[in-house]
Parts: sequence; structure tokens; C-alpha cells
Amino acid sequence: MSETKIKISNLKKAFGKKVVLDGVNLDVRKGESLVVIGGSGTGKSVLIKCIQGLMTPEQGSILVDEKEVVGISQQEKEKLHSQMGMLFQGGALFDSLTVWENVAFGLLEN
Repeated sequence: MSETKIKISNLKKAFGKKVVLDGVNLDVRKGESLVVIGGSGTGKSVLIKCIQGLMTPEQGSILVDEKEVVGISQQEKEKLHSQMGMLFQGGALFDSLTVWENVAFGLLEN
């Protein structure tokens, strides 16, 4: 069994002529903590959204637990999402819900 949790190879993502990710390679080992840091518009959120299958890159491979994420079905994405979490910048909570309801939202929906 591999010690790699996430393996990204030659990942490319653009929006029109604006290239955001250009040949990104990254290995994250199981149990490792990683911080993605950079200026506004440098591709941090795009990278994470590609890993979660929320965005599709134009090129490259993303393996999570040795399974390809790029191009998976909606059902496979839902399974992947049940094993991951993401908090968007700005503390994207639902302002119509209580703190408890925000924290429990994913559990209640699934």
C-alpha cells in the first residue's frame, strides 16, 4: 500500500487565456499536513477544487488514495466528497443556520 494520500502530476487549468495552474506536481503523504499559500489569484482555491473534483483540469492526473479523481462520475464524486471537507475563505457559513446546524450540515445531508 502506498504512503501517498494525494498525488498530482502535470496539472493544468486555465480560464480562457488566464493560465492558473501550469504543470503542477505534488505528493502529499498520509498523515502529512500541508499549507497552500500564495497571493490572490495564484490558484490556491482552484488547486483544492480540482483535488475535490469540483473543477476539471484541462490536463494532468490527480490520485487520491491511488484512485484517479479527474473525470470520475457524479456518484464517485459524491463518495469522494463524503471523505473530504473544505472551508472556503471568508468563513462561508450559512447565515440562516445556527452554529450547530452549520457544523452538522454535512452529516445531516448525508
